[in-house]
Amino acid sequence: MSEGTQQGLHGKDYAVRELFTKQYLLESYQREYTWERRHVVELVTDLANAFLRDWRVDHDGQRYARYRPYFLGPFVCHTVGVKKNLIDGQQRFTTLHLLLMHIERLLKEQGNEGAAGMVGSMVRRYAAGQYHYAIDVEERRACLEALRAGAEFDPTPTTVSVQNLWERAQDVAEALPATLRDECLPIFADWLADRVFLVEIAVDDRDLGWEIFETMNDRGAGLTSLDLLKSFVLSQVDREQEQINAAWRKMVTDLSAFGRHYPSKFFETLFLARYAAADGSDDEKIERAFHEWVRNQPERVGMKRRGQDYSDFVLKTVARAADQYRVLLEGARTRTPGLHTVYYNATNGIESQFLLILAALQLEDSPQVVRDKARLVANYLDLFFVLRIANNDSAVQTQDFREEVQRLLPAVRQVSSVEDLCKLLGREAANLPDGFSGVEKLSLHNNRKHIRYLLARLTAFVEAECDRPDEADRYLGSPIAMAGDSPPWEVEHIWANKYSLHVQTGVANEEDFKRERNRLGGLLLLEKSINASFGADIYGDKLPHYFRQNILAASLNPGSYRRNPAFAKFRKKWGLEDSFIPYPDSFDKKSIDQRGALYRQLCERVWRIDQLGFIEAATSPTPRTSSPQRKKPRYGVQISDLMRVGMLSEGTQLRGELKRSRRVFDATVTSSGRIRLEPSGEEFKSLSAAGAAATGSVSSPGWDFWQIAQPDGNHTPLAVVRKQAIERGLLDQNP
Repeated sequence: MSEGTQQGLHGKDYAVRELFTKQYLLESYQREYTWERRHVVELVTDLANAFLRDWRVDHDGQRYARYRPYFLGPFVCHTVGVKKNLIDGQQRFTTLHLLLMHIERLLKEQGNEGAAGMVGSMVRRYAAGQYHYAIDVEERRACLEALRAGAEFDPTPTTVSVQNLWERAQDVAEALPATLRDECLPIFADWLADRVFLVEIAVDDRDLGWEIFETMNDRGAGLTSLDLLKSFVLSQVDREQEQINAAWRKMVTDLSAFGRHYPSKFFETLFLARYAAADGSDDEKIERAFHEWVRNQPERVGMKRRGQDYSDFVLKTVARAADQYRVLLEGARTRTPGLHTVYYNATNGIESQFLLILAALQLEDSPQVVRDKARLVANYLDLFFVLRIANNDSAVQTQDFREEVQRLLPAVRQVSSVEDLCKLLGREAANLPDGFSGVEKLSLHNNRKHIRYLLARLTAFVEAECDRPDEADRYLGSPIAMAGDSPPWEVEHIWANKYSLHVQTGVANEEDFKRERNRLGGLLLLEKSINASFGADIYGDKLPHYFRQNILAASLNPGSYRRNPAFAKFRKKWGLEDSFIPYPDSFDKKSIDQRGALYRQLCERVWRIDQLGFIEAATSPTPRTSSPQRKKPRYGVQISDLMRVGMLSEGTQLRGELKRSRRVFDATVTSSGRIRLEPSGEEFKSLSAAGAAATGSVSSPGWDFWQIAQPDGNHTPLAVVRKQAIERGLLDQNP
């Protein structure tokens, strides 16, 4: 910790652990929490990347103290009694608080009470006879209590700030990489506490603090990369400066309508999409300061000669590409004809779609060609996303899509026509692994948002094919579609949550009941109010209500199959006459199996290659390969890697034990390097995800949880097997 002092002003740097053992107040002008999803994802991703650049699977728990520090900037506060009044910096503090709460919960789920207690002491502290949260705002308390307990919370009747707090907490949970939810979570928690720093600017009186707040936020803003790029370009032209300035201002105005950061984001995306080196060596430079990257090598973006090249860059390249980018932003904000999947991807947080779409576009492309190419690229990324949902693949996070985009980027840049793009993506789509085989075993665990997305798309597909409105945006909770009094939609369990009501359905015990109840084939999508009104009823009482809902729900009722020509035509068109079955009397395990098979067939039709607009490859697709220039992170060891070097084999039996309840779980290693849970048959790529699903928890230290039985009756954790492979030099581990 270092310190500097001026009259009435004191500066110190503090690690997060020390900062969050204090309590903070917020005055009325600072009480609103306004960060958007992108801010939260950026902060969590930056922290994760900073930790993972140093962490390795063979590091012990003390090594983090030598990892490089990470600085989160300054904040301003004023001491009030034993508390500190946060004058500036509450957005970062609040988001860090949400992250600490999420980590505490994950550590508790892993059974690591010591590390959970350490983090919990930063989340809240006991004083004056009660617990106080680090940021002590009364209106937030109920929301924070629910988040800390992992409980449901309805933010609707609360303030806009608390509603945003709840939504951003979900973003924190989604943004934390799967790698950090495994064995390194306690080390990440220590690193976050001790190696992440903020600089406190403490003031002696409130008025001085307010003056500093105004200065930092309203005055003297430094020039941005956007400003500096414009200045550089204008300095290199002799004529047309007024025209260039007008074109630049129009670009900034048009894109700023979507948010102040979008003009800068446009340049960053454009340079990465069309001009950056394929090996990723330019990425960090562009993302940090794209004006410097251009200034150092202007020829990379076509500015070889002073004068006309620089004019053309603004009047042709920037102006046209910005118009294309604006079309994409509009499609991401509102579901528009021809760009539905751009909207779906935005809903799922796949922001890297803009990077790959811009790479596919040419400046001379007509508006129709722009929409066609955007749809094709978005369709591919949506297929990539859905296949990973269907097969319990952990690669459904922002950084995983960026890797796939980077892999495809060189090939997509070389494509000029829509037809060639159809062929390229057709080859890639045909070579995506696994297909929809996992849908029949898929179940609801820590993937509610993903399950809801699948059900929303399937429900909307059936509705539209039966000549009803396609309301996928309503099912997904679009703010625009939900305007007015339109109710939200929720996942509905066909089986009520009461084992005694289902003893005749073929379940052997309560554990079997819970497992079967959560399978995809036993789920529907209904309006929240309807779901709440009869969700606890027995199947026979629900059936008449289902008949009045969307067709996928109504298809359980025999009445849907009488005098319903649109439904009959739909089933015949898609070859589903034998797959849609009514269940007039009961809904048992066999029924869930049948509905799971139906959902699989619907997925195969919604995301069929030709349905997505791709041209299927005439020959067998070539194996998928990563870009040879991009090296694999050392922390990215998979079961398949251990199988490749002979440390594991197909059929290896695994055992996991939840020590706090002494429950034992069994699994098997499959030929494709997945973990198949027994007896459900559900498969996972991630050991942590498999452990969490088996135990019904949010997180699991998978490499330590899953163990191999030895002839002497002992069990060896897979972490030990991995360590042996690393020590023998069997794994290709490029730093």
